[in-house]
Amino acid sequence: MYFNIVNMVFIVNTLLMAISSITYPVIPLYIVGSGLGIVLAGIVTSIASIASFSSQIIWGYISDRIGKRSRVMLYGCIIMVLFFSLATIFSNNILVLLSSYILSSVGSAAVGVSSYALIADISSRDLGKNMSIYWAGGSLGWATPLLFAGWLLKTYGVMSIFLISLLISSMVLVLTIAIIFIDRDIAVKSNRGGRWSVKPIINLMKNKAFLALYISSFMFMVGDVVKNIYIPQYHAYRVGLGESLATAILSLASWFEIPAILLFGHLLSIVSGVSIYIASLASMALYLYFNSVVGNFITASIVMASYSIVWASYITSVSVLVPITVDAENRGLALGLVNSNFALANIASNIVISYMVSSYGYNQTFITVATIMLALALFIAIAFKLSRPSS
Repeated sequence: MYFNIVNMVFIVNTLLMAISSITYPVIPLYIVGSGLGIVLAGIVTSIASIASFSSQIIWGYISDRIGKRSRVMLYGCIIMVLFFSLATIFSNNILVLLSSYILSSVGSAAVGVSSYALIADISSRDLGKNMSIYWAGGSLGWATPLLFAGWLLKTYGVMSIFLISLLISSMVLVLTIAIIFIDRDIAVKSNRGGRWSVKPIINLMKNKAFLALYISSFMFMVGDVVKNIYIPQYHAYRVGLGESLATAILSLASWFEIPAILLFGHLLSIVSGVSIYIASLASMALYLYFNSVVGNFITASIVMASYSIVWASYITSVSVLVPITVDAENRGLALGLVNSNFALANIASNIVISYMVSSYGYNQTFITVATIMLALALFIAIAFKLSRPSS
């Protein structure tokens, strides 16, 4: 039964990340291409990030209280289907379209964090293997639509983007209903009673091991923002590769991530999760540093491909370390907090990074962030040595 659930959640995460891949980069392109301006595109992206950030924490908390992750996944699917339907029907109404896009992220957050926690609940013995399967699906889902999303928008318009998102979210809904029928033995017992409280968050932040993971995870995601936004700019405009080549190079890492994630899932049964996590922070620093000396298409491609190792080592190790550093009844909240760091980094770091780039240039910005990442790797090594969580 557990094997079937892991496979089904793998498909769910693949489809969920496909929705993100087909909307996250394309909707801002549509806004700018429609003559509505870069400012509006930035505002919509920021609001969607805020909605995703807060929703992942809230849904993680709710999934802990309810105890059934699949039920929260169902709520998220209904929200996605509802708002993607509205966006498809009223695609000519820009207000409805953009509002639906933002609100659909609330649903995707519910499915994402609950499916993540469900994998963690299944088996502590096979946690590394199961998480690697889960995140390999995420990379597959992210990489595939990048091949045709821009062409789809240009050829068939924005309605096609939301129609495909509606079809995919409907598939996720069907899979979630199937999971509900077969995961009856997987439940988290909550001792919180009926009251809502911020105490679980406070308790998590008092956990030194979790706090170290949370802070370093946020900084890693700042590096990920640099990789997704500023490194393509550097490749396109400073190295002189142009926009098409720069975006093509960006998709390279996603394909290499799939086997890399499966490899690190296997390594977690041999090597300490803490060691792999520290290595992921250090490798992010090296990745950013090497980008500061990229000078042509070949070196840009090689360095970008190496990001697959950076991401794979991070996502597999953090997915194992978070569940074992917190109590089972706080697992959904803890994973929601860590997973929401991607959205938080997008909200918080863009202003700082863009200022650094405009003031000091791309190269110096990459080196500065790389130096911070190396310092963090050392900090985490010390923090985990003191707290000594099991791994």
